[in-house]
Amino acid sequence: MPAIIFVFFVILLQRANTNLIQSVNPLFVRYVLDKNLFYVGITTAVYAVSTLSVRYLISIRIKPQAVSKFVIAGLLLFSVAILGYFFSTDYAEFLIFVVISGFATAIIMPFLLSLVHLVSDKAVIEKNLTIYSLMLSLALVFGPLLSSALLTVLPIRWIYIMLCMFGVTAFFFAVKIHLKSKDAIKEKLADKNSGKNASRKAGKGGSVSSLLKNRGFLEVIFYNTTFSIAFATIVALGGVFARDNFHIKYFEITLLFSLFFISSLITRLVLLYFTKKGNIKNKTKILNISILISILSFALMVFSKDIGFYALSLIIFGIPHALIFPIGTMRISETVDMKDMVAANTIYQSNFDLGGIIGPFFLSYLGGVYSIRLVFAIIAVFLSAAFIVGKYIKGNKMI
Repeated sequence: MPAIIFVFFVILLQRANTNLIQSVNPLFVRYVLDKNLFYVGITTAVYAVSTLSVRYLISIRIKPQAVSKFVIAGLLLFSVAILGYFFSTDYAEFLIFVVISGFATAIIMPFLLSLVHLVSDKAVIEKNLTIYSLMLSLALVFGPLLSSALLTVLPIRWIYIMLCMFGVTAFFFAVKIHLKSKDAIKEKLADKNSGKNASRKAGKGGSVSSLLKNRGFLEVIFYNTTFSIAFATIVALGGVFARDNFHIKYFEITLLFSLFFISSLITRLVLLYFTKKGNIKNKTKILNISILISILSFALMVFSKDIGFYALSLIIFGIPHALIFPIGTMRISETVDMKDMVAANTIYQSNFDLGGIIGPFFLSYLGGVYSIRLVFAIIAVFLSAAFIVGKYIKGNKMI
């Protein structure tokens, strides 16, 4: 099989892992380790700080030729960290493995996106980027569904054993990627960077300064950062909100998240159809509409009085979740040079870490003192302000 197929397999397994960690860890901390909501926010923020720091200190500087090796190392480290989750008996011990898993995630996920660029021909890059996003959505559906089935018969701690098995399987697929793609990547980079000076520049792993001058890239970063704050808040606090307000069981919470991810999956299937037709033109307009839909979703969460209404708001929120990330990757592919691709993808995915710090860490305190419903209202106001700013920036061509 071609290398891109193995890339998709690893994406499927690893995204299921990172998603379930982000949604299961808050429940584990709150109800197994018996910590209050503030500790839930700390846990999510520590994970985000770990990934963010590693991405900016290490991942952003890696040469494109070396990304497959780092994916292999990251998956091995990640599997060990997940096993550590399973054996944790107190919060301090648990938090150590949160840091380690965040470190590992930081050297896996951005490089998987870069591998899609590196092993794809130019003619099929947008299609493969859409399939990449589709694999993310599939992972976000089958992961929660499988965990829901396990939670009907096993304690929540055993979810970590399933995640460890995912990590080990992904590790063997990553080895296949390295063996199949290393020569092809070298040839592609040689073609893209012919000439002595260009080759030396590419060898440095790209230029952050050139990205900060790239209007198209900064536009993507703005929308992605805005949405990531809202998404991280839902991942950290959405399950606790459902349990405390609607008194549902653990497996019902994961099923609730499955509705959100099924909505995202269906939307990305539609996006794949239009991508194949070549009809994805005004990408910035799609990003604007996605923020507008997010505002509607959080407004519904604020006024949700029963589980059905809350489920509807999550289904609606699945639509912008499906659109913002893949549309952003397409814009990066259009506006960023290949020599800067690893750095661009690392910064792009790091925005989700920023959301994980800004959202859960600061807002979980308000949720504990007042209510999570108030947090949802704050997010709705924040998204409205970001939508207005985005329209203003676009109209005045400030980025």
